[in-house]
Amino acid sequence: MPDKGAVGAPRTRRRTWLVAALAVTLLAASSVTWFAVARAEEREDRLDANRALVARGCAGLLREDMYASAPDDVRGVLDAYGTLLRPGQESRALLDCTLAWGDGDGGTAAGVRARVRAEAVPDRTSPGSVAGDFGLPLPPSATGSTGTADRQDGGAVATASLLVDCPKGLHGRGRTTRDLLVTVELPSGADDADVYGVPKSERLAVARTAAKVTNWVSRKQGCGSEPLRTGPGAAPAKAPQLCAWLSPEGLGSTPGKWSFDGNDTAYNRRTGTCGGRWDDTAGSPGHLTVRAAGAQSWSGVLAAGAYEEYAGKALVPDPETPAAHDKALTVEQTGNDLQLALWARSECVAGPTYHRVSVTPEFDFDHGIEDGKVVLGPKDQRRLSRHVRTVLDRYLSAPDGWPTRSHCRGTKIVGEVAEWRGRD
Repeated sequence: MPDKGAVGAPRTRRRTWLVAALAVTLLAASSVTWFAVARAEEREDRLDANRALVARGCAGLLREDMYASAPDDVRGVLDAYGTLLRPGQESRALLDCTLAWGDGDGGTAAGVRARVRAEAVPDRTSPGSVAGDFGLPLPPSATGSTGTADRQDGGAVATASLLVDCPKGLHGRGRTTRDLLVTVELPSGADDADVYGVPKSERLAVARTAAKVTNWVSRKQGCGSEPLRTGPGAAPAKAPQLCAWLSPEGLGSTPGKWSFDGNDTAYNRRTGTCGGRWDDTAGSPGHLTVRAAGAQSWSGVLAAGAYEEYAGKALVPDPETPAAHDKALTVEQTGNDLQLALWARSECVAGPTYHRVSVTPEFDFDHGIEDGKVVLGPKDQRRLSRHVRTVLDRYLSAPDGWPTRSHCRGTKIVGEVAEWRGRD
């Protein structure tokens, strides 16, 4: 007869094994659950920390644009300084604040960065960075632009710049000035390969942030600047007569239709632009006829910046060798439009001002002395000089033109620059 104890032993071992296996399974499942819960809590903590960073960092100026996009997979980093954020700090900036998350090594939010900066401009700044289409209405005392730029680690950013007049002055490190420059960079969702594909909504967002930063700095400084709109509204009153003075009549111009696209329609105290060019499907420009003409003015801190930019390209008058028209010149084809420019300077409502007017003649290189070369005789040079001087005289005397509206006075001719004339 079999031993009952011997029969029960295997059953006991099987039950023990099943209990142990079940315990291990439950332990593993609970570990996975605990790990998942811990990971979820960790991500939630990071998200809360990043949103708190956006809310309090940079004086809260980036909250509207960055709060909703704060990630939960990387921790944010705040780099903030400037005399308005840290009084007594030795800094050239009134405000310089960068909010970033991700280090570029991976992750859905790697390399995301937003930056705002405000500074007093002591003497000059480049007009190219602030003169353009801002996207929001601006008063005559402010000029701005929006654009796009490449990030160093790839991708695109939406950018905005604003230059604002502060009549009561800006106080910080160094001497008091009245020109406030604000720059903003916000991350863009545009394709990495298409830096110019930043959508209009993102350009509007970066313009709105720049206006908001400007208003905040102006209030903190009490500098007396006009409050800027932070949303779409009624555009400034158009001034269609700003460039009505520009006409091809009397300039020895190419017969036919001219276009005047991109001319200023709203007055700005610091800068003005007018231009036109031959744009006719019938016929073709004749040799040395004027097929384009234009005028630009830069005032205050933009004046020195503009002159410096042109000087860097050797496109300002040379005081050592004034332009002479007593010798024939050989002009070589370059593939670019060659201009004859005339510079003048004035004192206007926004400060010292440079004016630059130009004409663009047509060169018939197909019928020159040899392929790609024509001779420009003294008589031709003097005729072109008369044309460019006519442009300047019309510009300065136009009743509704920029110089008259800016109350320019004491105008002096600086000199002529012919882009086809080389310098030794």
